Amino acid sequence: MGALLGDFVKGPLVGRHSPTVEEGIRLHRHIDGFTDRNACVKQCQQVFDPRFRRYAGIMTDVVFDHFLSTHWHQFHRQPLATFSADVFHSLDNSTELTDPARQLADGLRRHDVFQRYQQWPMVASALISISKRLRAANPLAGAGDELLQHYDQLEQAFFEFYPELQLFCRQQRSAFSAASASAE
Repeated sequence: MGALLGDFVKGPLVGRHSPTVEEGIRLHRHIDGFTDRNACVKQCQQVFDPRFRRYAGIMTDVVFDHFLSTHWHQFHRQPLATFSADVFHSLDNSTELTDPARQLADGLRRHDVFQRYQQWPMVASALISISKRLRAANPLAGAGDELLQHYDQLEQAFFEFYPELQLFCRQQRSAFSAASASAE
């Protein structure tokens, strides 16, 4: 829930959501910062043609989602189909989603995004959709071809980055738990 709301809830977290959801939003924000600062991610983004560099973060997020979906079994013991069903069940039963977040969740379900990200046409389609949501003219509609040109290098970068991200998330959750325990 917090991971989804992290793109919609701005500013300080002041108790408008449950503590668990606010922790998820905080984690989402920390993940974004960690990813933006990560040397491996920055290095792989330098392979993009200069016209895509401003959108390198979006492109990397999308292609890394593809790699995670494709290699899910290496990172999670629960099958992707089960995980996907559990996530959508939680989203369907949530009273904490904002209207825009609910619309996104409905679209994710309708397009079975978690599982379909394994297929390259879904990646290209996601980039086109993001391109349309941005206000300024941008090259993202053609970014799928750019990513394909660097597919192997990006996949290698994902395999270097993702274990670092998993460790970072474990550390953040521990820090959140310690802070929560000391606040009680």
